[in-house]
Amino acid sequence: MTYLRSIFVCLVFFICSTESFGQRYNFEQYDIQDGLIQSQVTAFVQDQQNRLWIATLGGLSCFDGNNFTNLGKTNGLNSNFLLSLTTNKQGSLIIGTEKGLSIYKNDSLYKYTHLNEWADKITTTSTGKIYGISGRNLFKVKRTITELIYVTGDSTEIVTALKTDGKGKTWVALYGRGLYYLSGNKWYKKETDKQIENLIITDLLIDNLSKDKVWLLTPGGVYIAEEGEIKKAFSDVIKKATAISQDQQGNIWLGTNSGAWFISKTQRIHFNAKNGFTDNVVNKIFKDRENNIWLGTDGSGIFKFNSKSYVTYDESQGLQNSIVMSIINGPRKGEIWLGTYNGIYIHKNNTVKQFNIPSDNEDAKRINFLFNDSSNNIWIGTVGGGLWIYSNNSFKRVDKENQSVACNAILEDRHKNIWISTNFGCFVLDRKTGKIDLVLRQFGTSVLEIGNNIMITGNQNGAHIIRNKKDIKPLNFKPLIGSSILSMLKYGDHVLFGTADNGLIIWNITTGKIKQISTKDGLLSDHIYSLMLDKKGVIWMGTGRGVNRLNAKNFNLLTSINDNALLVECNQNAIMENEGKIWIGTTKGALVYNNNNNTTSVIKPSIFINSVNVLPQNKKGSQAAKPTTYKEHELTKKIVLPYNHNHLNISFTGVYLTNPKAVMYQYRLKGLEDKYGKPGINPSANYTALPPGKYTFQVKAVTQSGVESGNTASFELEITPPYYQTTIFKVFIFCLILLLMMISVYTIINLNERQRKLRLKIKLEEQFKIRKQTAEDFHDDIGNKLTRISVLSEVLSAMTDKDDHEKRAIIQKVKTNVNELYNGTKDILWSLNPKNDTLGELLTHIKEFGCEMFDDTQISFEDETIVNDTSKRLPLELSRNILMIYKEAINNTLKYAKGDRVIFMAKMTSNILEIQLKDNGIGFNTSASKNGQGMNNMQVRARRIKGNLNIMSTNAGTTVALSVKL
Repeated sequence: MTYLRSIFVCLVFFICSTESFGQRYNFEQYDIQDGLIQSQVTAFVQDQQNRLWIATLGGLSCFDGNNFTNLGKTNGLNSNFLLSLTTNKQGSLIIGTEKGLSIYKNDSLYKYTHLNEWADKITTTSTGKIYGISGRNLFKVKRTITELIYVTGDSTEIVTALKTDGKGKTWVALYGRGLYYLSGNKWYKKETDKQIENLIITDLLIDNLSKDKVWLLTPGGVYIAEEGEIKKAFSDVIKKATAISQDQQGNIWLGTNSGAWFISKTQRIHFNAKNGFTDNVVNKIFKDRENNIWLGTDGSGIFKFNSKSYVTYDESQGLQNSIVMSIINGPRKGEIWLGTYNGIYIHKNNTVKQFNIPSDNEDAKRINFLFNDSSNNIWIGTVGGGLWIYSNNSFKRVDKENQSVACNAILEDRHKNIWISTNFGCFVLDRKTGKIDLVLRQFGTSVLEIGNNIMITGNQNGAHIIRNKKDIKPLNFKPLIGSSILSMLKYGDHVLFGTADNGLIIWNITTGKIKQISTKDGLLSDHIYSLMLDKKGVIWMGTGRGVNRLNAKNFNLLTSINDNALLVECNQNAIMENEGKIWIGTTKGALVYNNNNNTTSVIKPSIFINSVNVLPQNKKGSQAAKPTTYKEHELTKKIVLPYNHNHLNISFTGVYLTNPKAVMYQYRLKGLEDKYGKPGINPSANYTALPPGKYTFQVKAVTQSGVESGNTASFELEITPPYYQTTIFKVFIFCLILLLMMISVYTIINLNERQRKLRLKIKLEEQFKIRKQTAEDFHDDIGNKLTRISVLSEVLSAMTDKDDHEKRAIIQKVKTNVNELYNGTKDILWSLNPKNDTLGELLTHIKEFGCEMFDDTQISFEDETIVNDTSKRLPLELSRNILMIYKEAINNTLKYAKGDRVIFMAKMTSNILEIQLKDNGIGFNTSASKNGQGMNNMQVRARRIKGNLNIMSTNAGTTVALSVKL
């Protein structure tokens, strides 16, 4: 019975098997539906901003990775029939058309008027010179004119091909003459087999990896010129090639009349409609600066070859359901089994065959999990279709035909027991007895062995650790508690938990430390459906939005394996490694990564600023209607704006042709922001109500995997303040305020001074009146009384006996004292009289006093005063003290000098009054006389008026000198 069942199964296998093509390559197509101006492509070129320009037979297109900008005859092109493209050193675009040349510069198109014929294969040399082919002749561009060039000097030469190689050397092919290259300003012939002279070379390629290897395209096929010999290449598969290019790895790409060929040292691949490309003619192949390969076709637009690092198996390659739920190695060598919701598919020898479980139950085709055990048996877990085992070329159902069981994970432990995680719980199958026991009654999602008789089961609310199938405890640590466990992996002392919504949780079994990795750290998604450690020590993670990789040594995320990988949702536990390739089951088929690709170069995006729109504000603060726009070429100089033009909208573009959808932006406005903001997808920035100041706007592009652009686009901006905020105005206001303060202070001081002077004048007038009245009263009262005393003394003297000498002596003393008192009152009266307050009156009074004192003596008194301004008024205290000083000096001279000559001198110098009294007497000891009352009083009076009194005495005379500032 078993034998008959096996035969039946085999017959079913062969009847149900279908064969299809093995894989689909990753090409991305753009045509008129995507914005391309026309689908017949003739040329490519990349500008300084890394934008891709495409020449077609219907106009010109510019592609930044997301959008096309189109130009045609209506925009200024001399023709829509374009043939070739190049750029000059200034970054301008040179366009070859059927009617000559056009140039695109600073967003404007200009025509070359000296060339009206078709211009093809134009190229730019390393020195910036531009060459092209028109008719059958070579021409060179000089500014706005063209000049015919004859390589050999013969005007009959026919130029069939023109190319600048990767090192900047320019080559031409001359029919009947061979290959020539430009060195300096001279053309030199490349020495090779003369057979080349009989070839019509339509295109050529200088091999970047070989020193002396040239690829030649002709109507009769592909030729290789190397080491002086020419030989035909790939004639078995390529009859005629229409385009040629070389990628970064040195592989050759050839365009043909039916698709394209990829030629490497180990393989040849014909890209056509059957494996993701097209059967159309390929006119041009171009490698951009990011090493992407672009193929321009004659009617199907352009194609970008995304990556050769992975291929896809989906419905176009024979899978009738693209949801691949599980992948394992098959029981036979070279087989890979794919479990889908439409049965099992076997991949072998680059073909896919369908292989179904022999069951009438439709749910038996809903494969949820595949597992191959140590005995090379295949375990198949279905969703409602039972648990099956494929052994010895036959299928056998293991469970009890419970239609509602869904097998989510299967594992064989070191004791050969089979663990099955299902929606009804975790079961274990004893291979010896065939008995299935329930271990844990909880929805199971995954199972993992971490030690001898130690298992971990994952469920929708965390995980349990099971020892000896009986000791069951939940793993109680955050953030595992409450997490839905989708996948698990043991590496060393660590257990990795792939969760739903909580990312990756890493548990160190020994130390108990926990590490969590999420989208905040660079994961593509927080849903980790599958985990696998490859042979290189890299942990692969299938997530809800693609594939991430992790360094197993430090658990750091690695740079994305391919920024242009499909945005797909990976399936649970559907991952495996086979012969250096990583197979991952997704909702869009099986992705197969070439893990042997050791390319480590990181492709960086580039960025440029498109424009800056400045929106002015009106007086009310609302925005005016017409903005001012600054284009890209206008941003090389600083933008200076008035204070009310402070609403900016800045548009920028990040060019990342490898994967345009992965581009995000970070920007800042230095002067307002110190740090870059978080990456965002919006390609513009808005700033409103910017205050006056100097700013620098900086923006950079960054990919989803964290690769920053190789350049930072920037421009300088200055918003000038209103006049009332300028430094000059502030200085002016400050000076004005200061001036007003000074005027105010001056006015206040002046008013105070006027008031002081007025008060002083009033005071002086009052003093004048008082002094005058006092002098009059003093004269009338004291003088009269002294006169009366003197008269009474005379009367008393007359009444006294002449012989009464004692009484008469007393009366004489009274008369003498009265006279002395009267003389003293004369000085007081003189001082009190205001009319004597002038300098002239003071000096005159001193001189009169001196003349009076030395009158009737043998001493001569001389006057040598030289004072012009004798009317200068002196304060009472000053004139009084000067008078008293020199009265004392004159008295002392009269009493003690014993000389015969006294000179009184006075002069004014710069408001300084200098007075001297000199005699020719015997002098005196000034040190001994310092304690005298008269000398001391003189010094006190001098200090009182802040004067300098100097008394000098020798045997030749004495000088009393006083200087005082008036």
